[in-house]
Amino acid sequence: MHFSYRPFIDALSMHGTWYIWIVPMAFFIAVAYKAVRSKKLDHYWREVLVMTIQTLLGMAALAAALWLLAEVFVKSWMNA
Repeated sequence: MHFSYRPFIDALSMHGTWYIWIVPMAFFIAVAYKAVRSKKLDHYWREVLVMTIQTLLGMAALAAALWLLAEVFVKSWMNA
């Protein structure tokens, strides 16, 4: 018997659109983190924006580094 979707139990099928969810996830994490950690809220939204961009650039750099490791170094080690 097949039941319908059960929130918090069944995972959503987002394999085709995972990259779209990175931006709001990074933004909302930055909003929560800066709300808790900032001593002054004078430049709150600027700090949130900077942290969001830093997070996205960091994830892109990690993805590029892992691609480089897998495609260049591992393939060259396997062919040697």
